[in-house]
Amino acid sequence: MAIKIGDLVRVRGADWLQKPLGIVTEIKQLVHDQSGTEYTAVTALVGGKYFTFADDSFEIISTTEREKN
Repeated sequence: MAIKIGDLVRVRGADWLQKPLGIVTEIKQLVHDQSGTEYTAVTALVGGKYFTFADDSFEIISTTEREKN
């Protein structure tokens, strides 16, 4: 399942975070200039601070309900 803005997520392997749960606020497709490798960067608001990691660093806890037009 793909992570979407508004989802509740847990940061994997981030024991240094006091509050590992956060809300996704931004998703970007990025390209590493030197290698040309593409990856997805996810930003989440965790404990009042923004953290950005690769999408595989997050585990979805709950998805937001979205209205279908």
